Amino acid sequence: MGREKIRKLNDVHDIPTITKWSTRTKAIVGGSIATVVVAVSIVAVVPPVVLLSQKQGVASTVTSTQASTVISIYWCLDTLTSDSSNVYIGTLMNGATYFSTTSSQPFVAYGQGLSLTSSSSQYMTIATPFVDLTYKSFTIETWIFSSAAYSGDSGIFGQCECSSCSNQCLYLLVRGTSLYAGFTLNDISGSSTLAANLWYHVAFVYNYDTKQQILYLNGVQDAIKSSASPYQGVNGSINIGSTLVFTIRNYFNGYIDNVKLTTRAKTANEILTAATLAGYYSFDSPSPYNDNGPNGANGTQNGAVIVSGYVNQAIRFTGSSSYFYAYGFFQVGYAVYASKPFSVALWINPASMTSSTIVQFSWSLTSSRCHNLMGLWSNTGINGQIVVQGWAWPIIIGPFISTGTWTHVSVTYSFTNGLTLYVNGTLFGSTGSVAFSNSGYITYLQLGYMYSCTSNSITNNGYQGSVDEVYIYSREITQAEVSALASV
Repeated sequence: MGREKIRKLNDVHDIPTITKWSTRTKAIVGGSIATVVVAVSIVAVVPPVVLLSQKQGVASTVTSTQASTVISIYWCLDTLTSDSSNVYIGTLMNGATYFSTTSSQPFVAYGQGLSLTSSSSQYMTIATPFVDLTYKSFTIETWIFSSAAYSGDSGIFGQCECSSCSNQCLYLLVRGTSLYAGFTLNDISGSSTLAANLWYHVAFVYNYDTKQQILYLNGVQDAIKSSASPYQGVNGSINIGSTLVFTIRNYFNGYIDNVKLTTRAKTANEILTAATLAGYYSFDSPSPYNDNGPNGANGTQNGAVIVSGYVNQAIRFTGSSSYFYAYGFFQVGYAVYASKPFSVALWINPASMTSSTIVQFSWSLTSSRCHNLMGLWSNTGINGQIVVQGWAWPIIIGPFISTGTWTHVSVTYSFTNGLTLYVNGTLFGSTGSVAFSNSGYITYLQLGYMYSCTSNSITNNGYQGSVDEVYIYSREITQAEVSALASV
């Protein structure tokens, strides 16, 4: 089919630099319904909905619209104090440094981030150029991790002209064990509890048009306040890892990574995507093996080729020793945590109907230390069925599918619902509540067949056929979201 869709954005952090029309739309799912992008333009009254991206050397952008000028600034913090455009350059204060990557630390599967000790008053400051957030919408996003129990005020992001003046000091922090943000005497408190030794995606949105402050935790709205006056500070440095609340400066104790500041109010769908889309592989040229989601977990192939796909291009596997893999998935089956929600959605087009493996997860790229999640089963070599399984049990034997035909398959998991299989957007079956094994390690996604895994139902054999539009989520997506992905 191979119809052209929207080209991935050059700056997937915010504003597109390439505009293309498409005869087939692309669904970027986040929230209860899909956000379907038909076309985007570099000049628009309403800023486009796009994917965030981390750990990629793309430029921060300034894009004029009829309504306002939108500025997007991104600090990856991979041993760098500069933003991605090398304009907003920070200074590490009081011995602040960077943490190292480990194979068992959730979220940060590669790269680095700020490592801060609050007792040493450590933070990063960006003094110039001044970022004007007065009387306008903006969104602050970042990932945070505390190695000790949260207590008192833990500063995440701040800018302050006058700490005692109403609406002239901006801050995002953890107060006690909950998110807290505001502009001095104009604040909002979160409702969820944050725990130590866990990564959280946090976001603070101010919508100037609706006069609302909104807090998000892991992509989900945590609090909202209406009739909130705008921020009015006309000078002040940006501080990452430190905030000033009245006369008291407070500091974060732990890690901060991937800080993003955008001068528009991002939607709930955009925030959810940034927090929970673990990977998205379109297999489209010119970079077919790159992750087009927010995490930049680019992949590698062996013995596979790029062919015409369901949407633009797809990857085609030829059997044994033909596979694709990418590293950086902490919340899937057989990963860091046990029984945490996840989802996998993709299009498949078998060329041969033999029993085989399509989706694997492993933590060491070696035999046995892996999990076969999805495959095909056939006892005739003519007809075949989709198979989904837990570590070894339970299993779902899906419907028969045909060679030479594109079929959309989604697998979702939560402890409450267990594994659930959808085919072409329609619910096929569920296992019911079941625990899911873990390895304690960040894992590799493997497509095709790479290694023999312990398996009761999915045959350790090379898949022959094409795969397209692969989405990995660190949550259980909904029926509506599955239907949207299957309708592109």
